[in-house]
Amino acid sequence: LRRMSSLGVIKKRAERVAARRQIDELGIVCRSEKDELSSLSGGNQQKVMVARWMSQASRLFILDEPFQGVDISARRDIAAKLRASADGRATLIFVTEIDEALETADRILVMSEHTIVGEHRNADIDLDRLLAEVAGGPLHDVA
Repeated sequence: LRRMSSLGVIKKRAERVAARRQIDELGIVCRSEKDELSSLSGGNQQKVMVARWMSQASRLFILDEPFQGVDISARRDIAAKLRASADGRATLIFVTEIDEALETADRILVMSEHTIVGEHRNADIDLDRLLAEVAGGPLHDVA
């Protein structure tokens, strides 16, 4: 509100400009920036929430299941926006779906029972090892 108000009065024009920019950058499907959040699809509602969080500068961004309940297209839009705006910021994304981690992460940490059991760079990932860590078992060589 501090950025969008002066002496307690909201600057409507600044609010509209910021909303239009986020709509364009995230590909939010709506009639206008005045649409109610409840009138949007689930994926577009999720994009609006991510846009709200990202409108404030931060050094650390933590998202818990940001792709839950959204289609692949919305997931890709959100992931692209996160990557494009990542300069100067650490972003932690907690996901339970492996494909979401593979699509969005530079580095993947696997946790089990409150402990990190695996660490992977996405550029050279050993998928068999990753899957074994996720399943909670040791990696077995197939002879």
